[in-house]
Amino acid sequence: MIGDLIAWFVLAFLVNPLTAEVQSRLAEANAPPAVVGQVAACGASAAPALLRRATEDPWWAIRTGIGTWIGTVQADAVLAEAAPNCGPAMQAARPYLPRS
Repeated sequence: MIGDLIAWFVLAFLVNPLTAEVQSRLAEANAPPAVVGQVAACGASAAPALLRRATEDPWWAIRTGIGTWIGTVQADAVLAEAAPNCGPAMQAARPYLPRS
């Protein structure tokens, strides 16, 4: 029960916002739908790794969530780090993700 609650919080406040941030930036940059789809799949595949890391290191989850929200942490970098198999998707998205 408590594990489900923690998973919901991590998905709602970390995984979904990270993925949404990257997808929003891609949409603003008129990235090809194939790239957007790859990033969406990457977010889904990164969810278990992010959940595991957040439960093992709650302070990392808090810092990452707040850092992404205020713009000091790049969402695409967090996704790429969490799921190394996301490398090709993030590489394809990088030209459409200018740094702020």
